[in-house]
Amino acid sequence: MTSFIRNVSFDCADPYALAGFWSEVVGHPVQPECAPGDAEVVIQPPAGPRLFFQAVPEGKSVKNRVHVCLQADDRDRDQEVDRLVALGAAVVGDHRTSDGDGWVVLHDPAGNEFCMTCSAAERQA
Repeated sequence: MTSFIRNVSFDCADPYALAGFWSEVVGHPVQPECAPGDAEVVIQPPAGPRLFFQAVPEGKSVKNRVHVCLQADDRDRDQEVDRLVALGAAVVGDHRTSDGDGWVVLHDPAGNEFCMTCSAAERQA
């Protein structure tokens, strides 16, 4: 027997607001039964683990030991980083290399780290 990943969980002060940001990032809606003020909010993509946002009283104080790495579907890494920044993310680390490889570290509006890697098309180039 094995286990599967059910959730990627985000601790935050305002689950509905942070879920709204991530809904735009991944292109899937917040579950319709979720509402502003809820202590738990969910995004359920058609495949893969759901994104679970839960209210916690404490703020983020140290670097995440586990984080989400994203890959753009329909644009290159730099275009996707620009889109994420426009949604409210902040670039906190740039590990792009001169040969076009590498990644960018961002914070979501609650300060959680995540990375944007090269797209599949960029990897094949």
